[in-house]
This record gives sequence, structure tokens and C-alpha cells, in this order.
Amino acid sequence: MIFYKTKNEIKVILAAIFVFVFSSLYSQNVGINTNTPDSSALLELQSNELSFLPPRLTQIQRDAINNPATGLIIYNISENCINYYDGALWLSLCGSASTSGITIDTQPTDVSECAGANASFSVSSTDGVSYQWQVNTGGNWQNIESAGANPVYSNYTTATINLSGIVAGNNGWLYRCIVTGSTPPPVVSNAVTLNILPLPSQPSAITGETYVCGSTPISTTQEFNSDVLTHGTNPGSNNIWFAPDYNNPIAYSATGGCPNGHVGLAGSWNDYWGNFLRLPEMDCSGNDEVSISFDVSHSYFLNHTNDWCRFYMWADGGYKHNITSVTINGTDVTYDSETNGKGFKFTEVRTCAQVVVTFDISAIGNKSNILFFLEPSCNYNNSNNFYVWFDNISVSSGGSSNFDYSVIDAGHTYTWQVPSDWTIDSGQGSNLISVTPGTVAGDIIVTPSNTCGNGPSQSLSVSVCP
Repeated sequence: MIFYKTKNEIKVILAAIFVFVFSSLYSQNVGINTNTPDSSALLELQSNELSFLPPRLTQIQRDAINNPATGLIIYNISENCINYYDGALWLSLCGSASTSGITIDTQPTDVSECAGANASFSVSSTDGVSYQWQVNTGGNWQNIESAGANPVYSNYTTATINLSGIVAGNNGWLYRCIVTGSTPPPVVSNAVTLNILPLPSQPSAITGETYVCGSTPISTTQEFNSDVLTHGTNPGSNNIWFAPDYNNPIAYSATGGCPNGHVGLAGSWNDYWGNFLRLPEMDCSGNDEVSISFDVSHSYFLNHTNDWCRFYMWADGGYKHNITSVTINGTDVTYDSETNGKGFKFTEVRTCAQVVVTFDISAIGNKSNILFFLEPSCNYNNSNNFYVWFDNISVSSGGSSNFDYSVIDAGHTYTWQVPSDWTIDSGQGSNLISVTPGTVAGDIIVTPSNTCGNGPSQSLSVSVCP
């Protein structure tokens, strides 16, 4: 119930209400007890007897106002003073004239984390006495007053607030801290953002051939399960496996292969040495590129930096060193000695390592009778037990990296899977791989990942020619 002292007061108030309502319909500013309100004022009150009375609330009632607007004014009867809301906190006119001198020395900074991880924000203030962290989830600032969930808060009244178990829904939430000193007013930190890093999205469609033909055999694989070598000074025929009998010849051994037998040599030399193994004549007609595949096992000595194996061929009446690449277990190890041709060095002990030597024969006129040579060399005069063994030698068309597959790079790590007998020659971890296809059809699969984990995979079904 409202009580008024006099009838005149009632008349004044009713008149003010009428004038306010009527004038607001036709005017941009309103005057009570004046016909000429100031042009800068939406509402001007004039009276020699009466005054403006804002709402009178206790501090508890004030703090219970939901989403107070910036500039909201009340009279705080708990401290007997006008309070106003500055968009971050309630300030008192009774204390605003004094200067606390409080400053925030270190502002909080944005944080980016994966969903499920933990995060924290910090401020520092030399003169800070108390701290209150606030969160804005998309509407208004609210004091953090309990642990809550998704995320769980702790230390929200200290200089560092901790967030546990952040979720994707927290992305874009804002945080700030109200720092209070020994005297008002408090200060408000900068607002910072919590960014939730996403898992990678599914990659683009895989680009590459869906019907492929791998290497076509030119020769059957020689497994050396029996002695097929011919030794001598002159092979006499181009259709035999030949090794010269001078120096220490490459010879057959029934054990130690990959598996069973193999050919090669082992021994200790007191002089520099080299010898070769020549394959039977190969008909490579119709191809511009051929490769020799075999398994190799060999020695390694740290001080033998020039031990190596080179490769060449006889075609069009002369020796050719037209090798494009040498790979071992899918890694390019090509060594170019220039005048002596190309091959690989003995940089480590290898046992049954898969070697692919690729030749460019596009410029060869007569491709029907090419002879290929494997020539290991021990280039040191000492008593070290140098050895090298060859097994499972075959010749086929095509190189070691025949087809490329790729997705659009989005800055992630990409893990590729290929059918069971295919080989990834290069590019694992990137958005582009080069592969040697096998004989098995199946799926090429790529899975993106970042620091937050794996994203959904992309696949491409591939088939192979008979």
C-alpha cells in the first residue's frame, strides 16, 4: 500500500504520469514540472519540494537481480548509498571517489584445448585481495559460485581458475576475473575465450586410380634352391646365370638364404676386389621401365665407407647405367658414383632386405635381349670378413612407385592402409602416398589425426587387373 501526505501530492503525481505517458507518444524527451526539458535528457524532473526516489534494495536483493542491465541504478539500504551496475559488477557511489590504485599486472589469455582435457585461466595483481571469476556462456556475465559440471570449476575465487573435463559445448565461452583490493572500486580483467579444438573431419574423397595393374613379370623368380650358376671366363651363352671364376667368384650356397639357398660370396681379402652376377637375357619388349627385385644380406664395417653394390645392363651393343632409383624396403637409397654407375652402399648390416632396382629403357632400340648385372665391391685392403648374398631375383615391368593416392591437406597427420600385398613407397603420414600395387584387391583407407585424436576415415575401393 502507498501513502501520500496531501491531495496536492496526489495531483502532482497523477499529472506527472499523464504528462509522461502522453508526451512519450509524441516526444523524444519528457519533462515533469517543465515544458522545456533539456534536449540532451530523455526525462527531466523539476521540483522545489519533491525528488527522484530510485528502488531501495538490500545488498542481497540487489545481487539477486537477474541479468542487470548496464547503467541500472538502485539505492543500497545495506550501505545507505546509490549503487550502479557497470556491465560487470555493482559499484557504489560512496566508494567511487576514492582510488584503490589496484591494477592487474598480468591479464588472462585465450586457451585452446581438446574436448575432455583440462584448462585454466590466470591473472596476477600485486594489490589484489580477493578474486571472483565470471563466465559468459553466450548471454550475460555470471559469477562462478560452485563447481558445477561440464566443466567442473575449482579455485574460482583465486587468481587461477581451473576447469576440468571441458566439452565441445564449452567452445566460445568467455571468462574474466573481478579483482578487489583493500579499498574499492575493484577492477575487471580482460575477457578471454575458451576454444575447444575439434577432431579432424573426414578427409576429402581419395584421388587415385581404382583399377590398377601392378608389375608384370618378365622372368620367373629365381629362388636358388639349386645351383644354377655357370662359372668361367666366357659365358658362351646369354641364356644362363653366369659369374666369372676369377678372383673370388659369386657362388651357390644351399643354406642361409631367404629361405634355403642363395648365391654370393664371403671371405677375407688382402686386396681390393669386385665381381659380378649376370642374369640370363631378358626380353623387355613393350616396356619403357623395368625393375630387378631381389633379397640381399650383407656385411657392414664402420670404416668401409666405400663398400657398395652397383647395377648396370648390356643393351644396343654397350653397357648402360640408366638407373632411375634403388630402394631397400621401400626407402630410396640410390648412390650415384657417376662414371661407375649407380647402386647402394653398405651403410648397415642387412638381412633378407628387399631391393628394387629400376631401369629406364625408353631409349633402348632393341629391348628383346637385355642383360642385367649385379656387382658388389669390397673396396678396402684388410682382413675384415666381407660378405654379400643374393636371393629371389626376378625382373618385371614397371618401377617401385607406380601409383599416387591423395586427399586435400587440412593440416593433419594422415595414416594410410593399403591392400595386404601392396607397398607404400613414400608419403606415409602426409596427404599423398606413392604405392606399388600388388595382386590383391581391397580398400585404400586414410585416417586423419591431430593432437586430439583420430577423425573419421575415408576409403577408396581398388581392384587389380588379372
